Amino acid sequence: MDAKLEDFDRVFATLIKLNLSEPIDFDQYAAPFFPVAEELANQAQEEEKSGDHAKASELYLRAAALYRIARFPVPRSPKQKEAWKRNKDAYTTGAGYLNPPMIEYKVPHTHALPGTTEADSHIPVYIRRPYSEKPVPTVIQIFGLDGYRTEFTPASSQFVDRGWAAVAVEIPGTGDCPALRQDPESPDRLWSSLLDWLDAQEWVDSKNIVAWGLSTGGYYAIRIAHTHKDRLAGVVAQGGGCHHMFDPEWLDNVGHLEYPFDLDHSLAAKFGYDDVEAMKKDAQKRFSLLESGILDQSCTKLLLVNGMNDSIFPIEDSLLPLQHGSIKEARFIPGAAHMGEPAAGKIILPWIEKLLQMSK
Repeated sequence: MDAKLEDFDRVFATLIKLNLSEPIDFDQYAAPFFPVAEELANQAQEEEKSGDHAKASELYLRAAALYRIARFPVPRSPKQKEAWKRNKDAYTTGAGYLNPPMIEYKVPHTHALPGTTEADSHIPVYIRRPYSEKPVPTVIQIFGLDGYRTEFTPASSQFVDRGWAAVAVEIPGTGDCPALRQDPESPDRLWSSLLDWLDAQEWVDSKNIVAWGLSTGGYYAIRIAHTHKDRLAGVVAQGGGCHHMFDPEWLDNVGHLEYPFDLDHSLAAKFGYDDVEAMKKDAQKRFSLLESGILDQSCTKLLLVNGMNDSIFPIEDSLLPLQHGSIKEARFIPGAAHMGEPAAGKIILPWIEKLLQMSK
């Protein structure tokens, strides 16, 4: 990530003294991050004035990382919403000085549902692309429940170093995504708008577009692999759910496993429910990719990756797609937790490299 561990020393010292307990006061939680982040942002402005853009970039990104954890897991309190705004401001400026630069685009949501909040909206994305006179393969990073587009520096660097363009996008109910959070078909419209826009960009090799979904983004990766199979060379679903993630029994327990905060309440807010009980009654029949029949459809090349000890989403949800529809590929890491890191990246990147070489 863009952070330095020492930036968090004062923050954690304050949080330890506060000794917060559930239910968390998220304004109180977020407040200690602000003084350190503000100091770094002020230093970044001075370096910017002096012309040292590399140092300014580092400092802005370090400030952004602090604001990122301040708004974690989702910006629900006033202080966290302010942290999210500052996170974007610091990240956009700092990442703009990277080489190649990270540039924010507002993609028209041309497939938006009329008469809803989607209408006349835009899809905010960050894009980095290698210097090339020819169209290049493009990897769409689909972020998750608590990871937003302002965390794209390490992954985008890995992509551009391989000659791929890098696109960061958020999922319904998170960040600034305009898609309706409680409409199970809203992501289909979202991806159609994004892919139409990418196809129109002269720098995109439209036959070599890959989507890679992380965590809750893995749920959307499994879906897009089926709904947009003819528009993608392949898809990676890392740590994604598809059906059992919505089981009431599972949701009764996720708040006490590996997730550091109230995962059940965060998921309820993300999927558009007023409370967890409403989600438990409705979410599986509304969002399950098994019950909707999506899993039984054909799909593009799909790689499923996770840790066998995942306690964010049940490992059974990574296994379930293998029993339906098209033949898929999979790798599940014994002893690893959610998403299968640190081993997963060493599996996924070579898979994408091979996929793009095969499609040349």
